[in-house]
Amino acid sequence: MATPIRLKTLLRQRHWQTHRAFTIEYDRTAATIDRRLIGSGPSRAQLYRWLAGDLIGLPYPDHCRVLEAMFPGWTAEQLFAPETSAKPAPPTTATCDRSGMISKEGGDSPASQTNTDDDSHGVNYRGRETDAQAIASHQAWLRTRRLLNQHRLDLTHRVTQLYPPETRLATTGILMPPAWRLPAPVDLTSLTLAWKGQPPAPVTGRHRETLPLRPLAEPGRPYSRYSRAMRDLDRPRLFENRICYRLLDADWDNPDNGMLALGAMCYFDMIDVGEALAHELAHVAIDPDGTPRPERLTWDALPFRRMVADPFDLAAYPLMLSISTLTVRRSRAGTTFQMLRRNPAKVAIAGGMLSVMPTGVFQPASVIPAPDSPDFDLWRNMMREYSEEFLGNPEHDGDGPPIDYATTEPFRTMDAARHAGKIRVLCLGVGIDALNYVGDVLTVAIFDDDIFDEIFTGMVTHNDEGTIVTADRERREFTFDQATIERLLATEPIAPSGAACLHLAWNHHEAILA
Repeated sequence: MATPIRLKTLLRQRHWQTHRAFTIEYDRTAATIDRRLIGSGPSRAQLYRWLAGDLIGLPYPDHCRVLEAMFPGWTAEQLFAPETSAKPAPPTTATCDRSGMISKEGGDSPASQTNTDDDSHGVNYRGRETDAQAIASHQAWLRTRRLLNQHRLDLTHRVTQLYPPETRLATTGILMPPAWRLPAPVDLTSLTLAWKGQPPAPVTGRHRETLPLRPLAEPGRPYSRYSRAMRDLDRPRLFENRICYRLLDADWDNPDNGMLALGAMCYFDMIDVGEALAHELAHVAIDPDGTPRPERLTWDALPFRRMVADPFDLAAYPLMLSISTLTVRRSRAGTTFQMLRRNPAKVAIAGGMLSVMPTGVFQPASVIPAPDSPDFDLWRNMMREYSEEFLGNPEHDGDGPPIDYATTEPFRTMDAARHAGKIRVLCLGVGIDALNYVGDVLTVAIFDDDIFDEIFTGMVTHNDEGTIVTADRERREFTFDQATIERLLATEPIAPSGAACLHLAWNHHEAILA
């Protein structure tokens, strides 16, 4: 008789050993990875062959992907090993459960050890809910989410006024203390990255102060995390709980040689804190019928925001770091730049707004942990975003082997052009979005026209995040001049990081175009 496998024991511990219970959990997890995997789980007979230990080798790769997400800290090989084998040593770095939990020391995530904190009801949970109290809670939460997204820019500008004037970057919605401001742009190579591991953050979003911001998961019990409510009730197409880099310190004592201290966090950690902060603003400052009540925006009315009243206390909460880049094409005919309209159905934040492009979360593209990962590099992260946003290439989602940047296009050509001086990348500073506390490295990349046209000859008009916007009906790019930038900042809804890039780039346009 075949020896039972470890997967069987883990399923029994969670009471998922029946085919029906297993399929519900499998589909819920599959939805967090790729919705096309929903319904792809094993048949009843196939599952029981697995559990009996009759399988030779491993299941199909898609099955392995979902199983590893269901059981963070376990590989497929370990799950299908005989139960009598020794438990493997825990991983040395954090991993993010695709369903929203983080496992720091291997084995099972907290949510998988007990059912008391499990909000899982399978896919299409909202459509199956029948309890009137839960439905009313969902409707109220969704109404506030819609109002938040409709008024996101106005809420950003209003909440910025709560912070000291010296920390506000003009009217961009970005907070930047005097110590983080650069007298002039610096080459990206002068910015050093230091790895600080994963210190705990006391503010997680799971507090009494956030109870009004989390709807009911079932009658009488609210969702344990804001991200889980988004997952079930208001899920955008791009919504995956990947490992990200967390900003722990920014040192600009020497403006020519800055240092960013980074650690690890999960994307949903940002959602649990940042989107809850934004939700609280909409909940307080907008009536259910959509009437703005800006006079209500006071510190006294914002208990959760008071927990992180100082956004520059980076030990207090998980500050996810993104990189926003203004891309400039320079030629004898003039200097132009690109903008993207973010699709609210595709992205979790800043939907409907204009942004500079590319913009993306700073995160690894492979399974190798920082600081040894070749992805622990700002420029390489930017190149991957160029590949995705400008050329429409698939995202490197962090599950595969490391990228060979030296031989893979367009990275090889971009690297060579940068070393040849045909691409210059400058850092404009680091700031924090006042609405939802997301950090941004603000940059500008200046391309010579010939290398821009060579690399982006197949440039797309739509990508996974939105639509590339042109300046007029002739589909001309935006001109990099004072009139265009001032008009955009005054008349268009621009994501704060994009507005900050435009503002700072024009302030330093002589250095940028030198």
